[in-house]
Amino acid sequence: MIRGAVRSFSPQGPPSLSGSGLRQIRSSHFFYAGKPGVPDDRYFQRVMKVMKTRLNRYIFFGLTSLLLLAGCQSKGPEILKRTQFMMGTLVEITLIAPDDEASAEAITAAFREMQRIEWLMSRRIEGSDVWRVNQSAGVRGVRISSDFLAVVQIALETSNLSGGAFDITVGGLVNLWDRCREENRLPSQQEVVATLRLVGYGSLELDEKERMLFLKKEGTQIVLGGIAKGYAVDQAVRVLRGRGFRDFIVNAGGDLRTGGTKLGAPWVVGIQHPRDKSKMLATVAARDSAVATSGDYERYFMRDGVRYHEILDPSTGFPARKSRGVTVVHKELIWADALATAIFVMGPEKGIVLVEELNGVETLIIDSKGEVTVSSGMKDRITFR
Repeated sequence: MIRGAVRSFSPQGPPSLSGSGLRQIRSSHFFYAGKPGVPDDRYFQRVMKVMKTRLNRYIFFGLTSLLLLAGCQSKGPEILKRTQFMMGTLVEITLIAPDDEASAEAITAAFREMQRIEWLMSRRIEGSDVWRVNQSAGVRGVRISSDFLAVVQIALETSNLSGGAFDITVGGLVNLWDRCREENRLPSQQEVVATLRLVGYGSLELDEKERMLFLKKEGTQIVLGGIAKGYAVDQAVRVLRGRGFRDFIVNAGGDLRTGGTKLGAPWVVGIQHPRDKSKMLATVAARDSAVATSGDYERYFMRDGVRYHEILDPSTGFPARKSRGVTVVHKELIWADALATAIFVMGPEKGIVLVEELNGVETLIIDSKGEVTVSSGMKDRITFR
């Protein structure tokens, strides 16, 4: 059973208004005096003039009050979208809320939280938790942040669940393939075998109480590309809900979390066809859900008719070959993100068995031939195109 490491925060609705703020205006009453039974015309005219003046004044003040009241009332919900580039991809936050200062501040705070996570977990940022752990591999343990600890705990659990198909110690392999891509060549078998000696989540030594992480093999490198983005999105959602917003999507390059509805309608997430970018293979109804997809069609290159993509099999050191695409639905994106990568490497046969054993996890798997397999709970929420 999956144990989520990210705390869930219940959405808080906007405070209710205790009253309309309107005051009733009592009208004045006018009387005229004159001889009994005989109106005084001049006095009557003066009274009517006063009445007209006061009536105009009341109409003016009444209209002004209504205008002020209208200006003070909160605007109706709109679809607000903001986009930033971070964590190597475009991140878009869609908020269903009034276009006001509170909404703008919430989106800014959510982006700021994701940026904070990136600074902790990017292997390329000098001084980050990951950078410090990698620099100290084989030498000493490093004290890490509580955020990094939460990610490592779930990474290790996913590694155990998948039999090593998910492994954050493949950083050396990722560096090798990146370097060979820049040199416009494939890595040799000797290079891959040499690098594989440094791969293996068993070389991670984690002291959870002291928050110390030690890579026992010198040269071993951690990379969090298959999990950190999910954690960052989860934290952005925590920020939005903490500020009382319930209806939103936080989308980080196709891996996303939804909250509530889109102006009363359910959020619908598209699953791209792995061989035709202009087509959607299916759509998934996703309310208060996390959806992550791993595929061989986003970052890849072709060489002699063979597709070389970025999702590496930790057991071979080469791109995984059993799947074209995997979509996972869960309540938290950190789990959906990690499991999508793991199942992609495992392939449909082992992947579907794993999913059916886990609570709250559903999947769609496209195998290497384009055949589709869906988990039992996915059938009720997916629509094929």
